[in-house]
Amino acid sequence: MRPVASSFYFWAMVLAAWCGGWNMPAPAQGPTGGALPDPAPKGATVLGEGTTRHVVFRTWAPNATRVAVSGDFNGWKEHPMQRDPTLPGYWVLDSRSPKPDQGYRFIIDGLRRRDPRARAVDMRENKAIILDPRAYPWGPALSWKMPAKDDLVMYEMHVDTFARDIPGSSPPFERAIKRLPYLRALGINCIQLMPVNEFDGERSWGYNPSDIFAIENAYGGANGFKDFIKACHTNGIAVVLDIVHNHYGPSNIACWQFDQSGRADDGGIYFYTDPDRRSTEWGPRPDFSKPEVRDFIVDSLKMFLQEYRLDGFRWDSVHNIRYYLGGAHSNPHGDQLLAEANEWMRKNRPDALRIAEDHAFDGGGVGFDAQWNSAFQATLSAFVRAADSQRDLLMFAEELKQLNGWQWVNFAECHDSAGDLNHHHRLPAYIDPATPDSPRARALALLAGGIVLTVPGYPMLLQGFEMHDVKDFSDLTALPWARAQNTHAGFVRANADLIHLRRNLKGLTPGLKGQALTILHCDNDAKVLAYSRAAAGAPKDNATVVVLNLSGAPCKQYGVRFPTSGTWYCHYNSGSALYAKDFDNIGPKTTEGFILPAGQTTLPLDMSRHSLLIFSKTAPPNVTATTRAAPAAEIQPPTPEPETQPTREIEEFIEELIPPFPYMPVPLPIEWHP
Repeated sequence: MRPVASSFYFWAMVLAAWCGGWNMPAPAQGPTGGALPDPAPKGATVLGEGTTRHVVFRTWAPNATRVAVSGDFNGWKEHPMQRDPTLPGYWVLDSRSPKPDQGYRFIIDGLRRRDPRARAVDMRENKAIILDPRAYPWGPALSWKMPAKDDLVMYEMHVDTFARDIPGSSPPFERAIKRLPYLRALGINCIQLMPVNEFDGERSWGYNPSDIFAIENAYGGANGFKDFIKACHTNGIAVVLDIVHNHYGPSNIACWQFDQSGRADDGGIYFYTDPDRRSTEWGPRPDFSKPEVRDFIVDSLKMFLQEYRLDGFRWDSVHNIRYYLGGAHSNPHGDQLLAEANEWMRKNRPDALRIAEDHAFDGGGVGFDAQWNSAFQATLSAFVRAADSQRDLLMFAEELKQLNGWQWVNFAECHDSAGDLNHHHRLPAYIDPATPDSPRARALALLAGGIVLTVPGYPMLLQGFEMHDVKDFSDLTALPWARAQNTHAGFVRANADLIHLRRNLKGLTPGLKGQALTILHCDNDAKVLAYSRAAAGAPKDNATVVVLNLSGAPCKQYGVRFPTSGTWYCHYNSGSALYAKDFDNIGPKTTEGFILPAGQTTLPLDMSRHSLLIFSKTAPPNVTATTRAAPAAEIQPPTPEPETQPTREIEEFIEELIPPFPYMPVPLPIEWHP
């Protein structure tokens, strides 16, 4: 039985989060206090203070013959701009008349255009808003520090649906802040935030950006986003932003035909115009061959890191930056963009994460740290969805051995794999389509999440996974908070316990923070798999052991191979009635230890069906019993499969059991030579 104090602490934190009664500590600060000086700032930049305050307008319009600024500050009359003598193709105006929060537009040869670099916009009136980022009250000197790589547990959040059912009428950023203590109690310390750039309309997944420097007004705008980031840091949570630069729009794009009108399929200076590269299936592709376009994109990253104090980025569909025509041809200009952006981050914000959705490690040295492991998600989904007798543990064990360190972000669900726009569903709805809340669906979903949290790489949960959300992810559907509060509170606790063990918050499972994974036991007939986790080169006694019963029946005194003899303590049993009253509740409790006598490494275990157990040699503080293990025949280490076999078998297994996943890695084009 888990000690009462531990359970009370977690649920007291959750209750405090719901009631909004926390007195938070003084706001933490990000790593930089504001934008670094730019000798030729672009967009609308507020400089100076008081009587010396002025605004510099600078925009790129190489085809224009006349450019002017109109706005609230001049009664929307046209104030001519001059060609910038230091930057070819740019136009500039320095004026003391404009003030922060006033609207403005560029008039380019009679065309009214909002500033593509505006930090805020009013799309209904097609105007930009002047913002002074220096005015935001970040507060005292910083105390925020990005968590270490081996401590990160990520949570993919769509802020609008995350906040929609949280009481109140304030914008989503503000309401989402009320639930940050809940995430902290869960053990989450990094939010991967789905895109929040301004987009056309008020509801979206966010992958249709119209203004890449501006924050969606419906979410709370620039200051709302800064409030959210500041509150996240106060709660010990990093924020990594999902960004979209493989395409823009497709509608109401600020930089579309910016300095001249043209054909409907000709986007002008910011976009490719040749038929092969100008479009993706989601919208027009920026022209990465132009230095001005690459600067436009890289400057937006600098702004988010410096002015918003973000902790990194996840680049959407890198495939459509590095390749075109569906992957038939590589695009060296896309590689150049990625290399420039990541190199600036490496030099100036080495702590910030650089994550790609895909194609991070194709040759070319584009500088990513990690990549979403969509192939592992598809494999894991197929594995747990399969009929019990059809699970190929030998194949899955080989797949686990390929997970190498911090190159991968692993997950059981993401917005793509569970989203309505892709005609996909949540994992429980695939496991048991008729009754996704069944004990079997809950047990297998929890087991899948347990695998994600106990293998090498960065673990990530899609919002709602922790409460066993069974509805398709959609921008129309609010996160069902009632499940976490009531019917599935045990499932939340089960995931919290897993996350706390992954992060070794109680000092019981340090092996889960290591990079090494060793298969200890693989019985494809009994459907039992075990692996150890440890730091590279660590002694076997320091390992954390994970045991999976993937069969549809409980096990009684089934012998599992462990790394060494000695006393092993159980720290987690997903089949416990603590998490669901209708689970089998078979197997060791988290207050029990088992003594393997010298020379014996096989531990006979009772296990619930579809369950995951975690052991280490570190005793918990509340041990009630240690039992000498019954004698058992020694089990030989599993025989490795041939190196060339697993990948193709896994592909066939996935193809047979699940619909094609849209972002499986694409083979390199034949002409690409890393």
